[in-house]
Amino acid sequence: MRIVLATALESADLTPSDQLYADALERRGCNVSAAPWDGPRAAFDGADAVVIRATWGYYRTLEAFRDWTETTARASRLFNSIDLVRWNLRKDYLGKLAAAGVRVPHSHVVACEAAVIAGVLDGEGWDRAVVKPATGASGHSVELLQRATLHSQVAALSDESRSSGVVVQEFLPEIAEGELSLVYFDGVFSHALRKRPPPGEFRSNSRYKPTRTAETPPPAVTAQGVACLAALPERPLYARVDGVVRDGTLIVIEVEVLEPALFMEFDPPSADRFAAATLERLKQGL
Repeated sequence: MRIVLATALESADLTPSDQLYADALERRGCNVSAAPWDGPRAAFDGADAVVIRATWGYYRTLEAFRDWTETTARASRLFNSIDLVRWNLRKDYLGKLAAAGVRVPHSHVVACEAAVIAGVLDGEGWDRAVVKPATGASGHSVELLQRATLHSQVAALSDESRSSGVVVQEFLPEIAEGELSLVYFDGVFSHALRKRPPPGEFRSNSRYKPTRTAETPPPAVTAQGVACLAALPERPLYARVDGVVRDGTLIVIEVEVLEPALFMEFDPPSADRFAAATLERLKQGL
């Protein structure tokens, strides 16, 4: 069984987390390699499966990435599936989750224009709001907009925000206590991590140097993550559900089924669970 883990030219080596996964697959007799999605296409030829893992920066060349995923899905088993990739590429999926009964922050996908964003703040009665590109990752161009400085802040947003539009989202004060990342393999809860932003920061992406600790959430919370995944077009092989908990309710900030960091280094046995789920999918042709 030949399995290729997709990375990116800017960081072509496997992360420590994904190396654990590769090792677990190899212990099960697989031939595992890593290859950048934006490198030579021949690296993926003949693969029994391609697992999207660390395709960092894909949002900067979005059309090329779309083409690569579509082409790869026609030639090999792609995980997660092309339907899930399409679903996850744009953050308007939050509205679909809300319609399915999943608790998400109040969110609006709008044009990246100060007047439009000001209209959202006026309509919601907000003095501040989180804004992020409608297509993006890794905390790139995520900002906390303040009404008093709205025009200058919007003017400084990225080109990706202007081309894709932005998500304007309610600020969740619980983020000060850290964002909870729940990891699932084939719909089953595996492990969790809490990412606490540094003082004065609200973003918990790695570039902002959060404190990361393993966590054991209450079963009621992990069950809400399972219910969230049930609202997706199909059951993902791997998924990360990020959110905060308010009065026992999980508020889902993002669902990552495209190229999430899975933090397996915080729970090394999780790599074996991921490998076993992968091979079971391939065995069953799912």
